[in-house]
Amino acid sequence: MPARYLGHSAFVFEDDAGARILIDPFGNPADGARWFVKPFPPLEVDLAAVTHDHFDHNAVGALPPGTEVMSGAGERRVGAMRITGVEDVHSGQAGENGMANVIYVIDHNNVRYCHLGDNRHDLPDGVRGLLGKVDVLMVGVDDSSHLMSHENVGELVKSLAPSVVIPMHYLVEGLTSAGSTLGGMERWARSQGRRRPLRQSAIRIDRRGMPYEREVWLVPAELRG
Repeated sequence: MPARYLGHSAFVFEDDAGARILIDPFGNPADGARWFVKPFPPLEVDLAAVTHDHFDHNAVGALPPGTEVMSGAGERRVGAMRITGVEDVHSGQAGENGMANVIYVIDHNNVRYCHLGDNRHDLPDGVRGLLGKVDVLMVGVDDSSHLMSHENVGELVKSLAPSVVIPMHYLVEGLTSAGSTLGGMERWARSQGRRRPLRQSAIRIDRRGMPYEREVWLVPAELRG
C-alpha cells in the first residue's frame, strides 16, 4: 500500500483499488496567524481521520463537501484497509488541560501503520495493548521539542518497537512558517542509528521489505499549490 506524506502530520494511505484514507489535514488558525504558507489541497478521499481538535490537524473544511470524517475511537473499513482509533491524551499542557488525542492504526496486507497525532509519550498499558503490534510509526518530533523532548520520543519508540519510524510535525521548508515556532528534525535525525533518506513523498512497504533492524525513514513532504 502506498502512503504519501503531505507535510506536517498529514498522510494519505491508498489501497490497490484506489480507496484512500487521509489523516490530519492542516490549516492556519482562525486568528490570522500563518503557520502554513500553502493551503491544504482539496483532496478527494473516502475517509478523513482527525487525531484532535487543533487547527493544524482538523482542517476538514479544506476537503470536498460530504467527505466522511472520523474523529474518535472505533473501527472502520475503507476498501481493503481497516482503520482503528484508540483514544488517549495530547502531549504537554494541552493534555494536562484535558485534551484527548486519537491514535490511528491502519492495517493493510499484514502491515500495521500507527499515526500518533500529538499523543503523549508515556502510554498507559491499556492503550499500548489496544494498539497491538506496530510496524510503521509516524511520530511527532522536532528540534524545538514542541510536542516532546528527543528523550521522550526515544522512550515512545522503544515502547512501540516499530521496524520503521517516520518523523512528522516539524518545520518543512516551503510549507511551514517560522511563526509556527516549530523546528526542523535534522538534529534528532542525526542522533538516530540507521537512517534512510527518501527522494519521494510516496512510500510503499510490504512484509518482505520490512527492515531487519529499526530504521528512520526521512520522507520529503509533497508540496502542492
